[in-house]
Amino acid sequence: MVNYIPDGGESTYDEALWHVYMIVNRKFKEAIVGRFHEGVDSIWIHDYHLMLLPSMLRRDLDRCRIGFFLHTPWPSSEMYRNLPWRVQLLEGMLGSSILGFHLFDYARHFLSACVRLLDLEQKLTRGALTVEHHGRIITLRVSHIGIHPERFQRNRENEEVNRLCKAMAQQYQVMDKCVFGAIDDLDIIKGITLKLLAFEEFLRAYPVLRSKVKLVQFVVPRPSAVKKGIREEIESHVNRINEKYSTPENKPVEYRAGAVSFNERIALYRLTDVLTLTPIRDGLNLVPYEYILSSGKTQPGRMILSECTGCSRALSLTVRVNPFDKRTVADVMKLFVTACEADKESQTQTDDKLRQKANISYVTEHSTRDWAESFLRDVEKVYEPSRPVPKIGLGRMIQPLFEFEGFDHLEIDTIYSAYKESQRRLFLMDYDGTLEATGSNEQVKAWSSPPSERVLMTLSKLSSNPKDVVCILSGRSRSTMEEKFSSLKEVGLAAEHGFYYRLPGSTEWHLQMASADSSWKEPAREIMGAYTERTDGSFLEEKESALVWHYKKADPGGFQFRIG
Repeated sequence: MVNYIPDGGESTYDEALWHVYMIVNRKFKEAIVGRFHEGVDSIWIHDYHLMLLPSMLRRDLDRCRIGFFLHTPWPSSEMYRNLPWRVQLLEGMLGSSILGFHLFDYARHFLSACVRLLDLEQKLTRGALTVEHHGRIITLRVSHIGIHPERFQRNRENEEVNRLCKAMAQQYQVMDKCVFGAIDDLDIIKGITLKLLAFEEFLRAYPVLRSKVKLVQFVVPRPSAVKKGIREEIESHVNRINEKYSTPENKPVEYRAGAVSFNERIALYRLTDVLTLTPIRDGLNLVPYEYILSSGKTQPGRMILSECTGCSRALSLTVRVNPFDKRTVADVMKLFVTACEADKESQTQTDDKLRQKANISYVTEHSTRDWAESFLRDVEKVYEPSRPVPKIGLGRMIQPLFEFEGFDHLEIDTIYSAYKESQRRLFLMDYDGTLEATGSNEQVKAWSSPPSERVLMTLSKLSSNPKDVVCILSGRSRSTMEEKFSSLKEVGLAAEHGFYYRLPGSTEWHLQMASADSSWKEPAREIMGAYTERTDGSFLEEKESALVWHYKKADPGGFQFRIG
């Protein structure tokens, strides 16, 4: 889902696996709560395996600062909305204090899902992107993890790496050739097949350069990521290219599948003139960072990176390509072969050296440690209530009640005591969302069905007490209110937000204003009708006192574009 790749082409989801996912998250929650103690006020959760955990922890540890970092892409809302458990996962993550993403695109997709599925609103709060959920402000943070630079810098020139580098150069016969190198996991999203097709196009289009290039491709199998047939497909392309374009002096593609040691990685990076990665979807691929530090200041450190590679935007000496456009990738390869020729004639441009120096500085200053410390500093700055927060609801629908100025949380015992001691009691009740649900699964019921028998019976019993005055307020019309509460003669009704009202025990409706001018309706109806016609999913409701434009079901982006 996060990589836009359907699981084996299946169109259904396994509910049993979803239950296992919930159980795993619950076990983490129980383990954390059981070990939580005073003095610990922050928890950091990582990746998609534990997306439900923040909200689970929030129910028991409501004062705790919770950071969550997603190490994968977040899909567009069009893709994400296909998930049966889309709301549960969103609400799970929104239990966090801070949500971290690698790229702004991923954060933007997440916010879009929140707007479309939860009807939330995004804001800029003190310069940070935030979203409000159940009275809490969740901050979104965009940053990307790094590597441990000192490990690569320390081992770049060690004896074993030097030996491996010489052995590879001899084995792959790369002398006087421009080497396009890569290390990829054996995974469909890495786009290895697309890379091979682009290299084949290069060999076809530029025959004079065939003897001057070599593609060295290392593939590392990951059992959990490998789909059936991927390895066979890759090897089929390798064999076809080599059969078609090999000469006694040169084999275009050197392919190796298997584990790659740390020293072997550095040796391949040192051998590589142009790092070539063409994933079709990726989180933050750290191979370019490793390549930059391994190649060092003596090599230009050039790279062809898919525009889907997260770090491609942060680095210099990088040409970003569409991995599906094999002709353009082939043309870029041709340009880099020309650059390699200039290198061998000691004509490497000063600009390239400066860019490589800038890349080394960037990777060194954005290490894993720097990333982690920066994220945790932001978590520590987050405000969470300093005392327990009252909650309402059951199960995953539990919601916190957050205080504001003048707010006084009412306890049931206090209310009951005041009720018993009072001689006259006034109950003012809203209808939608109070006496009747208006959630996404209840909208049809709320608009077309009468209140439940339990609600009607409770209201009838309450209003039968002569000490009680019960009134129901709503934006609905008089006819709708009469229809829904026809059996409650002792209950007062206020329709259209009080424009019309009916006193308890009466059947007569009164007008709040002695006379009302409705001449404004016709021009307003014309204007609002034009917006309704242009905005799919919206509709116009006409009341006696007002015209109401309903756009809740309209496309949020389209609505903002047309109105903004």
